[in-house]
Amino acid sequence: MAKHDFYDVLGVARTASADEIKSAYRRLARQYHPDVSKEDPKVAEERFKEISEAYEVLANPDSRHRYDQGGAAAVESQFGPGGFNWQNFTHAGDLEDLLGSNPFFQQVFGGLGGFGARRGPGRGADIELTLRLPLTAALTGTKPQIEVPRDDPCTACRGTGAKDGTAIEVCSECNGSGQVRRVQSRGYTQLITVAECPKCHGMGRRIREPCPVCGGSGRQRGTERIEISVPPGAEDGMVLRVPGHGVHSGGPGGSGDLYVHLVFDPLPHIRRDGEDAYTETTLPLGTALLGGEVTIATIDGHAVLKIPAGTQPETQFRLRGSGFPRYRSGSRGDLIVTARVELPRHLSVSDREALREILLPGGRPVGARRESLFRRRGT
Repeated sequence: MAKHDFYDVLGVARTASADEIKSAYRRLARQYHPDVSKEDPKVAEERFKEISEAYEVLANPDSRHRYDQGGAAAVESQFGPGGFNWQNFTHAGDLEDLLGSNPFFQQVFGGLGGFGARRGPGRGADIELTLRLPLTAALTGTKPQIEVPRDDPCTACRGTGAKDGTAIEVCSECNGSGQVRRVQSRGYTQLITVAECPKCHGMGRRIREPCPVCGGSGRQRGTERIEISVPPGAEDGMVLRVPGHGVHSGGPGGSGDLYVHLVFDPLPHIRRDGEDAYTETTLPLGTALLGGEVTIATIDGHAVLKIPAGTQPETQFRLRGSGFPRYRSGSRGDLIVTARVELPRHLSVSDREALREILLPGGRPVGARRESLFRRRGT
């Protein structure tokens, strides 16, 4: 597809001076940068890339001369086979004061593919923490205070790493662009390479005097104590998002988010399965046979459980509404109680005789009755 005339793209005459070209580009960049434009982001992105390509060619006297002589075809070789991309753009420094100041200029300007940042104003990183709570905290909810590590821009130097935020100078190697461009002529062709500036490591500026507070890092480490809300019915493994309490980017993107992973310590007598709770109770043999009442431990106290006569081992009783709250609901699950029957380990002679009379017909052992039967049959 044929390219538009670069002078028309920037809206300048072919006789425009370097300052007029730069001024035109800055005006259009303010209008079409996708992070500030009110137009459709896709349209603004394409328009912004077009005016940046035009500026890359016309801002350089050598490429501008070749363009004036042979048009777009004469400068295509400097961008490689795929045409212009953001790795070819060497004038980011001309927009520093317009879209943001270093060291966060790349975050604000980035996202179009050439400056290694995400789309839009750079948001700070997220933080993840694990919070251990007793299982009883899932009953009514809780609002614990937690300490969150912070790694925010230094307030003394405004995140620049330079004393008072002003002891900075433009890199003399790359003139503030953060990139160096080398041109090698090979016969009728030119080999152009664009790489990170080795002197400023792509920052486009050099710190004359480091900030005494952060030591030149531009960051301050510390902790923040905040209160979080754990809702009733929260389950083990649930993740709570606390917006804006992650790492601050230092730019207009603001802070990331805090993600809190909940881990509930188990109770010794309660097992949880969703909103239901499970426990066990051991019944004396007499209670299982004749019925009665037993007191059992619940999640939030104790309850009296009525045992009907003849209760069999492993019988389950359901106490409705005594389980855990249903998440975002006022109702509760159930408590399921499994009954174990305790058999006596030691019996006195009188107890054995009494049980024989009750449990064995004729009060005689089964083995004795069989032996007597065999003798009568003559075997």
